[in-house]
Amino acid sequence: MVSFSCKSTINPDTLPKPLPERPVDDAGNLTQQESNEMENLKSEILAMAKSEKCTNPADWKTIGLGAKACGGPVIYIAYSNKIDEVKFLEKVNLYNQRAADYNKKYNLVSDCMLVMQPENIVCENEKPVFK
Repeated sequence: MVSFSCKSTINPDTLPKPLPERPVDDAGNLTQQESNEMENLKSEILAMAKSEKCTNPADWKTIGLGAKACGGPVIYIAYSNKIDEVKFLEKVNLYNQRAADYNKKYNLVSDCMLVMQPENIVCENEKPVFK
């Protein structure tokens, strides 16, 4: 005679726990001041990047923003070469360096998916769009 039981022998307390999701914009364990500084810097960067209308795709470039713990940028953004490019790149480099530093300081983790740099930019409704 064979009998089966519907009662599970798996104890949920002993199962591996899922890894937490990566904090948005590297803000997981940052202090409130660090998080605010990163958000403010990112806002300045995005405002500068969006300050020009896209009428000619040849006037636009891409740059990586943020730093994944495994390496590489979190995202790519487009910016016009008509803006103050030196000031813009200084802000992006500062943001990226701080993100990398916080990854190390707080042992932050990320997915290790490589974010590919967009190959083409087109102008749609006066905004740059990656194709």
